[in-house]
Amino acid sequence: MENGQDSSSDDSDIDGDDEDTGSSSSSEAGDRQAQLHLLQQTMDTAKLSLHHQDYQTAFTHYLMVVSIAPDLKPYVKDDFILAVKLWGDELESMGRGEEALHSYQQALQVYPDCEGVVNNMGAYLFRHGYTDEAASYFIQALQLDPGHRSARENLQSVCTALVERWHFRMLNDRARNTAFHQAIQRAVLGGHDTVLDIGTGTGILSMFAVQCGARTVHACEMSRTMHQLASNVLVANGMQNSVHLHHIKSTDMSIPEHLPERVSLVVTETVDAGLLGEHILSTLRHAWEHLLLPPKSAINQSESVRYGRVIPGGATVHACIVECPDIRRNHTVLQTSCCGVDMSGLDITSQTAIHTDTADQTSSDAEPYSSEVLNRVRGGFSCLTKPCQVFQIDFNDPQTFSPESLEHLRVFHLPVKHPGMVDAVVMWFDLHLDEETHLSTSPEQDTCWEQAIFPVHRHHLTGSDCLRSGLKVEEGDTVVVSATCGGDCIRMWVSEVQHHKDGRQLLCSSTENRQRERLEVSKEHRDAHEMEACSSAPVVPEPGQAEVVCLAQNDICALNDGGFNDAFYAALHEHFSRTIGSGSSNVVDLTGFCAGDSMETEGTQISNERTENSGKSVLDLSQGMSMVGLCAAKLGAGKVRYSGQNASSQKLLEMLARRNGIPEGVVEFGPSSLEPTGSSGALWDVVVTELVEPSGVLRQQVLEDMALARAYALKPGGTILPCAAAVYGVCVQSDVLLRENRVLGSEPTLGLKVADFMNIFQATTHQEITLSTLPHKPLTEPFHIFNFKLDEETSGDTLPSYLEQSRSLVVMATDSGTLSAVPFWFEIWVDSNNRLSTRDESSHWKQAAIVLDKSVPVERGQQIILEASCQNSTISITVKEQDS
Repeated sequence: MENGQDSSSDDSDIDGDDEDTGSSSSSEAGDRQAQLHLLQQTMDTAKLSLHHQDYQTAFTHYLMVVSIAPDLKPYVKDDFILAVKLWGDELESMGRGEEALHSYQQALQVYPDCEGVVNNMGAYLFRHGYTDEAASYFIQALQLDPGHRSARENLQSVCTALVERWHFRMLNDRARNTAFHQAIQRAVLGGHDTVLDIGTGTGILSMFAVQCGARTVHACEMSRTMHQLASNVLVANGMQNSVHLHHIKSTDMSIPEHLPERVSLVVTETVDAGLLGEHILSTLRHAWEHLLLPPKSAINQSESVRYGRVIPGGATVHACIVECPDIRRNHTVLQTSCCGVDMSGLDITSQTAIHTDTADQTSSDAEPYSSEVLNRVRGGFSCLTKPCQVFQIDFNDPQTFSPESLEHLRVFHLPVKHPGMVDAVVMWFDLHLDEETHLSTSPEQDTCWEQAIFPVHRHHLTGSDCLRSGLKVEEGDTVVVSATCGGDCIRMWVSEVQHHKDGRQLLCSSTENRQRERLEVSKEHRDAHEMEACSSAPVVPEPGQAEVVCLAQNDICALNDGGFNDAFYAALHEHFSRTIGSGSSNVVDLTGFCAGDSMETEGTQISNERTENSGKSVLDLSQGMSMVGLCAAKLGAGKVRYSGQNASSQKLLEMLARRNGIPEGVVEFGPSSLEPTGSSGALWDVVVTELVEPSGVLRQQVLEDMALARAYALKPGGTILPCAAAVYGVCVQSDVLLRENRVLGSEPTLGLKVADFMNIFQATTHQEITLSTLPHKPLTEPFHIFNFKLDEETSGDTLPSYLEQSRSLVVMATDSGTLSAVPFWFEIWVDSNNRLSTRDESSHWKQAAIVLDKSVPVERGQQIILEASCQNSTISITVKEQDS
């Protein structure tokens, strides 16, 4: 009974508990139902807001959804990523960058392992100049999803800025690596066993020092990306505890904060094509003063006393005079007219070496020299003189490379051995690692270094009547080269040419002060000088007659591309003539017009054309220096707008507009107006762009820009120039392309594991190659890849078919070998009558190549299946694996 009563009592209690629980459950269920309802409303609002382009509301509500219900993250992930990106873009367009950054940070908090959010964060940082930080996010996104296309493309965009291509050439240069290893080994065995590696990069020299038995090794690297890379490399090689890695610039290091004591050996390879361009002199001056033991030359005791030393121990600098058409057309505009626009009276030149005997630079764009692999320039080069030794620098004797020792002017007389055109002074050097080991960067050597180029500018020279066509010399003439070494930079220039036949001298007028001094000579003295000159030499213009204008090398090369400019000129004139009507008597053919025609004829032509074309409008979207807009203005267009020009290009275009009599207000510079505005004033008769970058790839987002232009910026019946293009390619075997794009295993790095870490930064698309001079073996005939019909008409919201394309190609191998890359180029139809090829040797374009991640052996007669795609104006090509 008791048990039964107890049991009954228990049941009652349970029943009572059940009643309470039921009530609670009912309440909780109601709460959950309300939460679900609220959650559904929030999701619906987010989705609807995204559809109606209210990105702020969409972002806020999606953020609320994933915060309330984390389980829903996988289901709203794609829409959330899109909302974050679009809201961030909108904030940035309104100048609210900090709010955009905060939005990306909020997104990362809820999706820390989402490759899309991580990639968007990197893209934001990259746009705002935080290249190192951006790269780390792109790498993280690829680690989360190795196939993430956008992250891969973004990482490739920052690859060159972060890890320059010479890193790959250097690491693949086994001879160079062996030479450094041998020199370090001799130094360590000789007692220099405390080491500082300055600018360690991947850490390879530090690891050599460890392998050679150094007692302590320190390394410093200022780049965050390279510092992290070196850290990973050290771990992979088991040397993380043997090398003390510092994320710091060496000139900010001190004892004992960073080093416990002065080291006995500094190793560094902070040298560029011009030897000193990476500030090796100021770096070593600081090291000798603060971080290194005193040099041997400063110790007056026995050899047993420890002293400091540097590897490399020094360098010998050489130079010679070369003729090179490619250098000439990259640095000086050789035409007096372009697209019917008169450019006479202007000396349009590059920023490179525009100053000579002064270290002052008036422009941040000015460079003391450019660099080339001379053996691979188009058209080749020829040495007109024998090389001469210009400098000898001993890095182990700091007194010899003090500023006072190096900055004085050096003058060298180089006898001309072969007749030709003086286009540049070319410089290279021998790097003396120690007494036994030397490396040369001569054009005759196959090394990882390029040669430094100091182009000859006509405005620096006076006393010759043939400078417009170039500076010609004959055998027996003498070219005088001047050189200075100041501000951590070697500068060279042609200061005089002595002609042996008539005894004339061509002097240098290299600075504004010198030009001003010559121009301020009294008129009487000048007249007397000219009368005297008439008896012995031709009368020549005084310096300063031609106004000097500086442009980027790419812009100069484009202005020298006659075929390119003539094609656009002819297409534009044909469009204007066609739209006027064949019956008009005022249409004048300007195709043959040049600067030599009379101003009276020119004025008549312009006047007649303006009569018919004054209502025409042209939008020029070219990013480089484009003459097409000015050509349209000369043909009489009433409105021309340039969009995307840099300051130097805009200044020159404004100057040319005035010089060519184009009325003020016709040519303007401003936004492209590609977005829908609802205003007919934003519509254009002609939209012009340069489709392909000088480097050989499609201009960034150019296909998207052309689609927008066609939809929103072009009047009915208007013209897109160019109207179409096609892509062609060829399969090749090229060890050079492989060496310049990725580290080829551990063999060239003497067994050290570097490749896997460096190759994260390999660029699939290798730009600025010259296929005609690239060492390679064709494995197929050229084949067609894609078409881009830029004047394609679409209806409604339909996107043009050229925006996103993909296709499989089957090509036949015409030879056996290892397929390593697919170089490609473009055929461009400016209009139906004018076609250009970016493979043309005379064009300003170079070519590009897709370098395969994995080389593929092929046999002659074998079918090769390629998968090609074009998205976001980026072309990609892979080889499809075939069943064996």
